[in-house]
Amino acid sequence: MTTPLVKLTLVYPTEVDEMLVEALLDLEPPLSGFTTHRVDGHGTRFDTATVGERVRGRTARVMLITILPPDRVTAVIDQVRATLRFAHGTWWVEPISEFGRL
Repeated sequence: MTTPLVKLTLVYPTEVDEMLVEALLDLEPPLSGFTTHRVDGHGTRFDTATVGERVRGRTARVMLITILPPDRVTAVIDQVRATLRFAHGTWWVEPISEFGRL
């Protein structure tokens, strides 16, 4: 039987991207890898949005995705919280039914 895996997704402000990536690269044991994407956030709260984001009607965000065993999720989230303080970050976990490399 194979080890179960989950997809951890983090969405956070662009200004903390480099620091968050560095914090995740310093994890022990290391993550097997992750992917980041520049994305636009849409929602009803724009109280901290820049003027440009308010005009556009969306906020600039980064989405980070990693696949890992479920028992690592808490350690990763705890490391992010311990290393960085920022508002308007979200995360969620989804089950992975299959995972492979090409």
